[in-house]
Amino acid sequence: MNALSVCKYSRAERQQGVSMIEILVALLIVSIGVLGYAGLQLRALNSTEDAHYRTQATALAQDVIERMAANPRGQNGYTTGNDWPLEAPTSGMPASWGACLGANDCTPAQMAASDIEQARWFAAQMLPGGRVRAEQCTGAQGVCVTVAWGNASPAECNPLRDQCVRMEAIIWTAP
Repeated sequence: MNALSVCKYSRAERQQGVSMIEILVALLIVSIGVLGYAGLQLRALNSTEDAHYRTQATALAQDVIERMAANPRGQNGYTTGNDWPLEAPTSGMPASWGACLGANDCTPAQMAASDIEQARWFAAQMLPGGRVRAEQCTGAQGVCVTVAWGNASPAECNPLRDQCVRMEAIIWTAP
């Protein structure tokens, strides 16, 4: 055996060890990438959930505004803060659910009270800890409808940082 073949053989042995280290480093890099991707998926799932709640809250705020527009003589019954209790409604459908439907005649104030009960029930059913409130907007002519969920309070809602949606509307009533 000559010196050249011994040198080649020993270089090949060292190369196998380096190859194993390369595989371990590549496996480490791939596993970090997979963990990053899993974190990205979790973040996307949370964002999807938040978008779903905001969509539900926006639809509910729009519904309250449309109910107010449909009952122009009962406007005062909607915009008094005391008419919108902040605690969650009792379980089950509201007692006044069918009071103003069908052949039953209601005054505008009774219709407003029925609408408020239904909106509160919908908020509690559609959103975790969902609450709704309507009041006169501060510094504006319109009505502000706020729908909040989670730990957010409709009375102190800031849509930029809280889990809530605030919608402003000017409801036109015929003179």
